[in-house]
Amino acid sequence: MNQTSHSVPVVVNWHLTEACNFSCRYCYAHWERAETIKDLIREEYQVRALVTELGRFFRSDGAAEKFGFCSADPRLNIAGGEPLLFPSAVQTAVHQARRLGLRASLITNGSFLTEKLCESLAPCLDMLGVSIDSGESDTNNLIGRVDSQGHFLNLDSLSSSFEVLRRRNPALKVKLNTVVNRLNWQDDLSSVVDLIQPEKWKILRALPVIDQSTSVTDVQFRAFVVRHSAYRSVAVVEDNQDMQESYIMVDPQGRFFQNSPCSAGYQYSQPILEVGAEKAFSQVNFDVEKFSSRYPGNGEGAA
Repeated sequence: MNQTSHSVPVVVNWHLTEACNFSCRYCYAHWERAETIKDLIREEYQVRALVTELGRFFRSDGAAEKFGFCSADPRLNIAGGEPLLFPSAVQTAVHQARRLGLRASLITNGSFLTEKLCESLAPCLDMLGVSIDSGESDTNNLIGRVDSQGHFLNLDSLSSSFEVLRRRNPALKVKLNTVVNRLNWQDDLSSVVDLIQPEKWKILRALPVIDQSTSVTDVQFRAFVVRHSAYRSVAVVEDNQDMQESYIMVDPQGRFFQNSPCSAGYQYSQPILEVGAEKAFSQVNFDVEKFSSRYPGNGEGAA
C-alpha cells in the first residue's frame, strides 16, 4: 500500500446485501460465501458494530499515516445489491454513521424510494446515488433492470422522490451512476440526465468480473462518453483500469474485498469484526494514488 498522505477523504463502500429486485447481467455484487459467517444485516447490533469499527479505524491518525489516506471527514457509502430491500438496516447504518461524525451516502436502483423513506433518510445523507443505465424499456429488459413482476424503474416517480429529498435536505447531492455495456452503449441518456439533474454523473465501463459478454470495446465506451460530452461538467468517467484496487469495499459478511488485476474474482480479508479493521484492511490491496487521481478536489465522486 502507498504510504503517501493525501487530502482526499476516504470513502468506505459497504455492500449490505447481494439481494436485488433486478438482475443486471453485468452486476459484480456477487461474493464467495463463508459458510460459517452470516450477513451482518441479520443482526442490528452487528450493523452498528461494523460501522463503529470502520469509523474508529478510518478516522484514526495512525491508520492514515500507515496506509496513506486522509483521516479527516470519511464517508460511509451504503450499496448492494439493492440496500433498500432492507430499509431498517440502511437506517441503522446511516444513523450510526452520523452519530459517530461520519458522512453517509447511499447507492440504490431507485425502485424503493418512497416519499416516506425519503423524508426519513434525507437529513442523514450527504449524497444519494441512483443507478440508471437506460431510459428505454427494451434496453432495460435486456440488461435485467426489471423485477420479477415485469416492472421497470418509473423515472417520473423517481424525479418526484428527488424533489422530496432536495426539499428535506437542500445540501444533499444527487449522483447518477451509469454502467456502459454492450446493450446500452448506443443509447442517448440526455433526457434521463436532464430529468434527474445530478450534481455528478459517474459513467463506468462494465467490469468483466461476472459476465464478459456485456463488455464493450474501447471504441464503444469512448463513443458513449463523446455522445454525452454536453454533460462533461458533471461527468466522472471510469474505465476498468481506474477501478482496480482503488475502492475501499466491504462485503455483506463484513470482509474487505478487492478486485485485483493479478487474479480472477475478488480477494478477501478476514471478517473485520473478528480481527479488527486495521488487520483486515492490510490483507487486501488498496492504491491510494489511483484513488486520489480518480477524484481530484474534495473526493465527493468517490463512490
